Order: sequence, then structure tokens, then C-alpha cells
Amino acid sequence: METILLLGHGSRASGASDAMDAVAADLRARRPEQPVLVCHMELCEPMLEDTLDLCAEAGRFRIAILPYFLHLGMHLREDIPQILDAARAKHPQLVIRLCPPIGYDNRLAAIVEQRLAETL
Repeated sequence: METILLLGHGSRASGASDAMDAVAADLRARRPEQPVLVCHMELCEPMLEDTLDLCAEAGRFRIAILPYFLHLGMHLREDIPQILDAARAKHPQLVIRLCPPIGYDNRLAAIVEQRLAETL
């Protein structure tokens, strides 16, 4: 069974990852048989690299990483692949699958429209 890592950017701002934590909690409720962990690229703990180390140490060798990102920036293009390559070299028993990021989904337009309606 795979461990799911929900990967966010990270922020120093208090409460910045609350929404992502809520999504992780919802995933845990929907997939009670699978561990769901939250980690970050930078600025707050736990970091992706550390979470991968902890998974390996705990014998969780099958990992699916879902980047909680909307835009295809440098983290997705370069940083994450480099981190995953380093983790595979450090822990050869890891089987890591990188899911597509949230990115564009036409359901986002409905959410944006709803937020506009709430505000305007």
C-alpha cells in the first residue's frame, strides 16, 4: 500500500497550510487504509526530503506524491525531480510515483466564480 504525500510549497505565515491540512484530513477519511502525510518544499516543516527519509525508516517504501500546486514552476520542473532522484539514490528500496499537480481543472473556474459571487 502506498503512502500518500501531499506536497505544498510551504510558508512562514501562521496558518498558511491549514487548507492543505484540511484536504489531507479529508483524504484520510476517504482512504482510511492509506497513510496520508503533508510535507513542504521550503520554509516550514516537515520538508519533502525529511518526510521521504522518515517513510524509508518506517518501512513505507511505496510512496505517491501529489504536488499541491496550481502552476508549473521551478519546483515542479526541477526541484522535485532532483529531490526524488536523491531520495532514490539514498534509499534504493523506495518506489516513488509523482502524481500530476493539481494544475488546471475546469472545476476551479466554478470555485473562482463562487468566490466572486460571495464577494461581489
